[in-house]
Amino acid sequence: MSKRLLVGGLLGLIVVLAYLFGSAIVAAGFATHIANADYMNFLLGGAMLDQGQGHAATLYDIARQASVQQALTAPYGIRFHDGLLPFVSVPLVALLTAPLYNLPLPVGFALWDGVQLTALLLSLWLLGAMLPAANRYLLWLGGLAFLPLYASLTLGQVSPMLLLGVTLLWRGLRAGGAANWWSGAGLALLILKPQLLPLFLLYLLYKRNWRALGGFTITTVVVYLLSALISGFDWPLSYANILVWAGQQRDHYGFTPEAMFNLRGLLVRFAADNVVLLITLSALVVAALVYAWLSSDHSPTPTAVERVGTLELQLAATTIAATLTSLHLYLHDLTILIFSGAALLGWAAQRYWPVWMTALLLGVLLTALTFGSNYDVVFLLMLIVACAASLYLLPPARRQASVVQ
Repeated sequence: MSKRLLVGGLLGLIVVLAYLFGSAIVAAGFATHIANADYMNFLLGGAMLDQGQGHAATLYDIARQASVQQALTAPYGIRFHDGLLPFVSVPLVALLTAPLYNLPLPVGFALWDGVQLTALLLSLWLLGAMLPAANRYLLWLGGLAFLPLYASLTLGQVSPMLLLGVTLLWRGLRAGGAANWWSGAGLALLILKPQLLPLFLLYLLYKRNWRALGGFTITTVVVYLLSALISGFDWPLSYANILVWAGQQRDHYGFTPEAMFNLRGLLVRFAADNVVLLITLSALVVAALVYAWLSSDHSPTPTAVERVGTLELQLAATTIAATLTSLHLYLHDLTILIFSGAALLGWAAQRYWPVWMTALLLGVLLTALTFGSNYDVVFLLMLIVACAASLYLLPPARRQASVVQ
């Protein structure tokens, strides 16, 4: 398959996805679409704060949330299933969305999505360092043709911020020295979706990178203190309670495990939603990940000309494992996998360009083709596992880096 055909296919895919999602929004009406999107759960926090209900005891009260959100969506004829799409983010998110509450709904949504789009563009620009200059356009095309990204932007989700968090972690670790502090601070963006954090923190512990862990801890403390100003110093207890409550929901309040793109979603699809089996499979994924870390760390330090080395592949594998083992993960959250795709594209550009590049870009096409299928979770997980397997099988110590342009 020629590069020209791949580029044409990706450009066509971008146009098709933009048309499909755009036409769906137009058909529903922009304001009505927004009132029925995930953005409303973030805006709910800002609305409650604006109405003086920012203390954790009320901010995370389901009945109060339902009352406020129904008042927000009623003018658009929208009422969520069970009457609520709950606010389950840290209080700092409520502080950030409070100014948007007083704006017209389309304006607030546009500003919110503008921040997410900026995070995406910054991530792609930073990740471009993994590829030679002549090949970076493929990263941009592949990223912009990735179906989960469109789901995230149309829903008003924060998935591009998660991608930026992992990207900043990588850039800081790659630079080393004092930049490790900033890498940990960047990782703190994943506080927006804390279920993705454990394996990244485990990786930093494995590496004994105390500076990065220190940067993460300092940033987390800052988030805690800022949140405490509006929700009280005991807010983590109420936040933990609502997370536990959310984890217990199934087909209620917008929580649908069968639509999740993780191991849990896979088991539910096959009617095997068993806690012991989920823990076992997750443990196997983590064990394989740790083995990949250990085996790759026996290799020499990559040469200066190598754009993608041990660090990039380890973080790519960690990102994939984090999505698989997360207890709560939907299609839009997979935007974070653009990081893993960038690492694989960079590795392919250094080694076996035609075979691997074609396989990876076809993987993007496969992701789009699974949209709307009853087995989309299964197909996408097959893609993720295939990418993960390619990472585990890579012996970076035995490869000679090509000269970077």
